Amino acid sequence: MRIAQIAPICLSLPPVNYGGAELVISLLTESLVKRGHEVTLYASGDSKTGARLKPFYKKALGYGNDSPELCLANANFAFQDADPFDVIHNHMGFYGLPFAKYARPPVVTTLHNDIVNQNEAFFEYYKNVCSFVAVSQNQCKRMSGLNVVEYIHNSIDVDSFQFCGKKDDYLLFLGNISRNKGADVAVKTALALKRKLFLVGKIEAAHRSFFDHEIKPFIDNKQIIFEPLADTQRKQALYASAACLLFPIDWEEPFGLVMLESLACGTPVVAFNRGSVPEIIVNGKNGFAVNSFEELLQAIRDVGKIRPQDCRKHVEALFNVDRMTDQYERLYEKLIQARR
Repeated sequence: MRIAQIAPICLSLPPVNYGGAELVISLLTESLVKRGHEVTLYASGDSKTGARLKPFYKKALGYGNDSPELCLANANFAFQDADPFDVIHNHMGFYGLPFAKYARPPVVTTLHNDIVNQNEAFFEYYKNVCSFVAVSQNQCKRMSGLNVVEYIHNSIDVDSFQFCGKKDDYLLFLGNISRNKGADVAVKTALALKRKLFLVGKIEAAHRSFFDHEIKPFIDNKQIIFEPLADTQRKQALYASAACLLFPIDWEEPFGLVMLESLACGTPVVAFNRGSVPEIIVNGKNGFAVNSFEELLQAIRDVGKIRPQDCRKHVEALFNVDRMTDQYERLYEKLIQARR
């Protein structure tokens, strides 16, 4: 198949440190290339890929520096080449939809983020211009107004994560330092259990006040240790030895890639039972999906009963790159046949 992959240009592919959607796009692109497909990747010029790279912009804009004008121009640049492709895969959300309306090949848009409710009138107008893919069952149910053809779980390269069967006693939180990610709950948990917590992530401008008032007063770098967003090596080291990863989200998160990364290292996850959590966590096998703060505390006490090998095997079986690629390949073929 001749496949176009249209990626955001805020981050290069694969991303250096942060970038869940960009990592998934990169893994899918390289897997499709290995299978012999003719893939063209529209991404920033500093991306690394085995596909044919066609950059609109020579260097990634940088996290938080996404310019609507440049993102729209990037989508326009990609769709100008549309005719020779068998299928076009749009990963840029709403930026690609105005051009998808006029494309000859079938277009599929993966909704990596929950952007529909923020732009209801826009998506109402473009709800049938292409096929949409959700990244979890939970997200799929919440996108019922769109032409959502199926859900396809994200995946990780499991072999790139080092398994560790021996755990230390510390707790780990890794993600945006924000209320909806539950950073404050992670701190309260560590204090209640008198456990060490590594709080690792980035602080966006919109969440600076939250950090200053709800998190910073408790950071002593002895029990509550804050680190800026870690590089890959540091992140893996923290995953590998943690007693568990805390994922106490306060919203319907479409997909939490950090859960897969933690499990790949053999580290169980304790999470609030929202969003995609029940699709990833099997209670008592690779972690616990809980419904209250009291249940969260008890689950952390019980994580020692979980075998690290079971955490790893779960990701290997259900969230590997080949499985994700198989699903997208079948979808592409279905859409191409329907268009013919």
